[in-house]
Amino acid sequence: MVVNIYDTANELERQMRQTQEFIGLKEAFDNLKADKEATDLFVKFQAKQAAAQQKQMQGQEISEDEIKEIQALAKDVTSKDVIQALMAKEQQVDQMIQQLNQIITGPLQELYKQFGPQEG
Repeated sequence: MVVNIYDTANELERQMRQTQEFIGLKEAFDNLKADKEATDLFVKFQAKQAAAQQKQMQGQEISEDEIKEIQALAKDVTSKDVIQALMAKEQQVDQMIQQLNQIITGPLQELYKQFGPQEG
């Protein structure tokens, strides 16, 4: 029997859109978009964070001023209830994805266990 694992993955994608976690995240994004000030702050924070990560990946130093600016933005971001709610929903979706990843990679983990520490 030939299995098309991509059909299963596509079905999982469709089902994910129907989960409580995903629906809650979508609602949190809608609430964020309804608050222009919070949206602008969130977008600015993400851009600064991404720029800093890009610099790190290229082996460049992040300046003390950049770090302070990101920290200040992070403080502002976490003071917004709508952003806190979004982050909580993101965490729920992330937990679900981690659990799914453990299930999906189960066969690989079983294979590699044979190379683990030997008892006795």
